[in-house]
Amino acid sequence: MNQLPLWGGSTARRSSIKLLSKSRVTAGLQCPKRLYLECYESEKRDPIDPGRQALFDAGRQVGEVARGRFPGGVRMEEDPLLHDKASRDTAAAMANPATRAVYEAAFTFGDIRVRVDILARDGSAWDLIEVKSSTGFKEEYLADIAVQAHVVRGSGVALNRACLLHVNNQYTWRGGPYDLDSLFAIQDLTEAAWAAVPSLLEKIEEMREPLWATEPPPVPVGPHCEKPYRCPFFDHCHADGPEHPITDLPRLTPKLYRTFAEASIEEIGEIPEDFDGLSELQRRVRDCVVRGEPFTHPALVPALQAIRHPIHFLDFETCNPALPIIPGTRPFQQMPFQYSDHVLEEDGTLHHRGYLHPDRSDPRPRLAEELIEAIDGEGSIVVYSGFEARVIRSLAEAIPKLHDRLLPLVEHRMVDLHHLIHEHYYHPKFRGSFSIKGVLPVLVEGLDYRDLTIKEGSQAAGAFMDMTNPATPAAKRDALREGLLAYCHRDTEAMVRLFQTLKEVT
Repeated sequence: MNQLPLWGGSTARRSSIKLLSKSRVTAGLQCPKRLYLECYESEKRDPIDPGRQALFDAGRQVGEVARGRFPGGVRMEEDPLLHDKASRDTAAAMANPATRAVYEAAFTFGDIRVRVDILARDGSAWDLIEVKSSTGFKEEYLADIAVQAHVVRGSGVALNRACLLHVNNQYTWRGGPYDLDSLFAIQDLTEAAWAAVPSLLEKIEEMREPLWATEPPPVPVGPHCEKPYRCPFFDHCHADGPEHPITDLPRLTPKLYRTFAEASIEEIGEIPEDFDGLSELQRRVRDCVVRGEPFTHPALVPALQAIRHPIHFLDFETCNPALPIIPGTRPFQQMPFQYSDHVLEEDGTLHHRGYLHPDRSDPRPRLAEELIEAIDGEGSIVVYSGFEARVIRSLAEAIPKLHDRLLPLVEHRMVDLHHLIHEHYYHPKFRGSFSIKGVLPVLVEGLDYRDLTIKEGSQAAGAFMDMTNPATPAAKRDALREGLLAYCHRDTEAMVRLFQTLKEVT
């Protein structure tokens, strides 16, 4: 945890503080203010956006399937308000020799509460299994596992191993029940977890101190707000900040942030004109904020003029579930299931064509054939980022008979509108972002994604999985289909309008 300033503000003290949990310890390692808000002002959390909710749902699904890797287990009540009861039930289950595993096992030790994803019996001892819906170890997992191991061992449990269970992305699903031994891989982190405990306990004692106060610690915003994950109080903490905070600088490094903090520079407009250390893009952002007007590079005009009619504005939607849903695919394998193509003719006529795969068969052959039929011929293919090019290359590799018809789409006709804007245009209201959802409402008045039921890619991927699930009611499948069509249509419509606007402003 980065050492932050000593806490100022109110000297009032609480008579007691909240117990910690493994999630609260993780919060405290990111930021003491986040931990305080988690404990006492959780109602100030930012609303969970649909895309993040889709990721949470996917993680829970992986956790449930992973339990099958350790069958014969007993599942504890997961309500955090019933932790004490779950602790008693955990002890009772572990005392029963017939119990092979406990799911969501509950323990309390040293004023820390934890839930263990899977506690699996290993002879006279137990293995702690932390389940993650990723493909391997990440540094931030170690503290999570270490605090669990400390609490479980402190509760008197003979702990044999502390392990990470993650998804094996080399497993190919052929259909039918998952082969759980192949779908999941186990990594023994026992030695690393025990080694991490002493320093972790020191940090836990440090993070408890601000919890005695009656006001949150005055921690300034900074790069830690999004590392290792975006803080759930991000919007709350940034609400009263300057219009153009330093954190809006693209690719702001911790070193550069510290330099600004030491100089008491909190707003982009406060950066001196002769400040040394900004990249070309960062300086462009600084100058636009100071002047209060957009920047247009002279090269933007010829770049836009070089785009040839009929112009195809192309967007794909893909899914890459941790648990494969299409036979013959691997965990997290990117699978395109939809495209949208708006075509702008030289006379200004605009028409649209698209494809949405209807089921859980391999969508690539049909989608690729439909795509070639739609965009074969002349004219530029405008995309937003390099994602579409990667999808087409993957289609060419997966479908050899279409290889020679797919690759020319990428090699000779594709134009990245994101790159053009990033290199040649900036508006102060972009706030450092070049995402299409950040750029669109600034340049095209009245057009955004707020009116849609599906608003971003992770949500679209989840909608496709639900739409193609035979257990989903027909009415819901129809609604999901309409939502997917509208979302992908909006992506390419947005590119058309951005292109037209850029031509007008130049």
